[in-house]
Amino acid sequence: MKATFTALAEHGYADLTIDRISEHFPKSEGLVFYHYDGKDEVLLDLLDYLLERFVQIGMPVPDDGDPETQLRSLFDQVIPQDNEQQARDYEIVLTELRMQAAQDKKFREQIDRSQNIFRDRVKEIVQNGIESGDFRDIDPDMVADFLTALFSGEIFERVTTGATRSIRSEIDSYIDYRLLTDKESDHDVGD
Repeated sequence: MKATFTALAEHGYADLTIDRISEHFPKSEGLVFYHYDGKDEVLLDLLDYLLERFVQIGMPVPDDGDPETQLRSLFDQVIPQDNEQQARDYEIVLTELRMQAAQDKKFREQIDRSQNIFRDRVKEIVQNGIESGDFRDIDPDMVADFLTALFSGEIFERVTTGATRSIRSEIDSYIDYRLLTDKESDHDVGD
């Protein structure tokens, strides 16, 4: 999967071949051909692998924190604060794979699964915030849809236009002024 990730980040979907994946694979090129008939099969496995890693590593938020802290922590993890190459490569690979979903049902199913996991985590945090009284009584589905679309759109824009701006400050403002009850947020203290 690492070889596939590296080759896709380097060459893009259109120029990706099993041979190019094999160039980044330290073992025999024949192993790749033995396990996969074509690049789409290995890319679908890559999507599944990235999703599992995202769930296991990339999405943990403190369970003991309040919903505001949990939501901010989630976005801290998924929106890179700098232009680190590894984060950029991840966004390029994700965008390349996502673009295949427009024409391929198998890719679309994997992307939908990934989006739904992220969206459901946001919704869960918002629901908990409403129940605890930290967040206003708003529609958790609408908030999750909005924040998921915003996050996805930022990645797409950054990868396809090279834009370096971040929506993070606007997400913080959204949390402060749209979600939080009239209590002062910890984020506002000292600003």
